[in-house]
Amino acid sequence: AQNGQNGHGQKSNYRGEENHQKPRRQYSQGLEDGWVQAQAAAKGVDDWAKNPTIQPPSVLNWIVGDPTVQRIGDEIHMWTNGALANIQHYVADAKDPTNFKQLNDSISGFGTVRPYAYLDEANNKVILFYEKYEFPYIFASKMMAAEAEIGKWEFTNYTKILESELPWEKFGEKRVGNPFVFYNKVKGKYWLYYSASMIKLTDANVDEPMNLGLAEADNVMGPYTRVLTEPLVIPSGFPELFIKGHGSLKMVKSPEADLTYDGVGVAVCNRLTFNPATNQTGSTLSILRTTDGGLSWQPVVTEFIGPTLKEGSWKEAFVYGFDTLMDPNDASSMLIYYNARNGWKDATEQVGVSRFALDMVLQARAAC
Repeated sequence: AQNGQNGHGQKSNYRGEENHQKPRRQYSQGLEDGWVQAQAAAKGVDDWAKNPTIQPPSVLNWIVGDPTVQRIGDEIHMWTNGALANIQHYVADAKDPTNFKQLNDSISGFGTVRPYAYLDEANNKVILFYEKYEFPYIFASKMMAAEAEIGKWEFTNYTKILESELPWEKFGEKRVGNPFVFYNKVKGKYWLYYSASMIKLTDANVDEPMNLGLAEADNVMGPYTRVLTEPLVIPSGFPELFIKGHGSLKMVKSPEADLTYDGVGVAVCNRLTFNPATNQTGSTLSILRTTDGGLSWQPVVTEFIGPTLKEGSWKEAFVYGFDTLMDPNDASSMLIYYNARNGWKDATEQVGVSRFALDMVLQARAAC
């Protein structure tokens, strides 16, 4: 099954798309430096005017997906995945957090996607959690992890973290992925939010995650056991859209968002939607709040960053996988890096960055 082709040639990558060489939809890139009010986003969200910051390398590799970021010293490190294979590694100066240069790939192999970089400062290493598709490549996935010393970036100690076990982790396809790992100080455990199962978005001809789960461990590399035996429930909050699925859930990476002993915390989730008026699917980032220590979540800013629905926009149809970082140049702001899709079928995916006020996290935390 070379290049992830199944026996019927129906899909050839983790999104479920055909790998073909015909032209894909085009988008425009900004020319000016600086921040501008974001389109289709909440008040207080600015876009980097030159978005997207990282673009697909070729017609045969049309996706730069699911960015994860960590600040390490005076640098910002980002990992992404391609359409078919490999987890890419980029670095930027913290003073210039939109200007990335590519380093050597961190993890190679078909079907290695949706990474999350966990920073283990005490041991001077980064652990990459990621989704790994099984042969025949796009019909089942498990979660893996590997670790590398900071600066050397040679990933080793490949460890299986999670496999599909529960019925709601096997709808459509047996998939677990989109990891987010953090140390829950309240519980004294490492927590892992993950996506499971698959739903087909026919208008875009892509496969997307459906459910969210939660597991925990005493050690960051596991073994992980499930905290929830049913999927996380998140109310819609969208007045005119139906929820089709959830991509990933990640805590906002600032102390103001952390889970506290009163059970409150703040996260972001990308949510897959269906608009019955236009018969179109989409994906929007929402800010969520928990009051029960992370076992359930409610939308506070439902339309935090959404698709523009404008032809020629790099984020016309879907705003997807993401990660947050405190703005190295402004203590009152956060940065959010995310990938977006510039249309439905035959589109490309690229990575950009937005900035939002830390006050949005504080307001979400205090929401009644």
